[in-house]
Amino acid sequence: MPRAMVMEAFTAALPGTARGEDSRTALATLLEELSDAGTLRLPHGQRHKWDAGRPALPEQIRLPAVAPRRPASSATRRSYRPELDWVHTAYLTSAHHEDLALINRWFRDTSNRPELRVPIPLRERSYEIFQDEKRLDGLLSGTLFAPGRLTLEQLGTFREPPPLAYRLLGDGDTLLVAENSDTYATLRDLLTPNPGRTRAVAFGSGRAFEASIETVKEIHGIQRIAYYGDLDAEGLSIPARASVTATQCGLPSVEPASALYDLLLSHASAPGQMVSDERAHTLTAWLPPRLRQRTHEVLLSGRRIAQEATNRNQLASDATWCP
Repeated sequence: MPRAMVMEAFTAALPGTARGEDSRTALATLLEELSDAGTLRLPHGQRHKWDAGRPALPEQIRLPAVAPRRPASSATRRSYRPELDWVHTAYLTSAHHEDLALINRWFRDTSNRPELRVPIPLRERSYEIFQDEKRLDGLLSGTLFAPGRLTLEQLGTFREPPPLAYRLLGDGDTLLVAENSDTYATLRDLLTPNPGRTRAVAFGSGRAFEASIETVKEIHGIQRIAYYGDLDAEGLSIPARASVTATQCGLPSVEPASALYDLLLSHASAPGQMVSDERAHTLTAWLPPRLRQRTHEVLLSGRRIAQEATNRNQLASDATWCP
């Protein structure tokens, strides 16, 4: 798929983000996420297939081959409700048909009882249909929920964002989010006597923050979201992805707690995950320009710096990090 088609799809899916100031970073972040999920393949290590911008964007992407459709075998052929008409021409495995049999029964049993289709949270509906509260989680990214097939609306359900643990501290306008629990506790305790601009400190809980950021809307008065995490591939991808979600929800974008990262980069790095040059450029694009080169070097060298390196003693003796 050439770049023009990628940009067209990006604009159609997320028009606000595609026209925003950080559209390049947002698109690069989303493409990396889709690549990690196996939905598409990026031209890693092929410099001539990337543009010269920062972060670089691919001139094209590769999509997996689509298996030819075959009708279901006689062993799996059965009568389906109208909501599942697409099943008859889809290529599906026996496991898919087992899941669909339970979904089909739910459609049948609730067809004349609209009160049973009133939306409830995803895991509650999953337990009702499968007697397994996590089954729908596993199906959402698969073929049963491909375009033109099942939707959450049909199943009368929705994703409930996980709650964000936070502590209100003052009357400021800033939410300061820490990736890990010990750093959260340190920031909370040190800011409690004099919070300054900080209205609340939150525990991001790693990747959970990508979903729980939606609940920031419940904290009144937040005009700025600052994030502090590990300097490694995951620690940098979490806030970049969360920032895309935030802007779609009408929240401020997620920005780096720059002064804390300044302090973190003063510490020695430890062994971590090797990151490609293009991936490092995408990850570091979320940081302010003055921090990108040093962080890029850490990532390229297969090193990382955990946020716990800036411990309570250091932060207590250096107030320059306060938001």
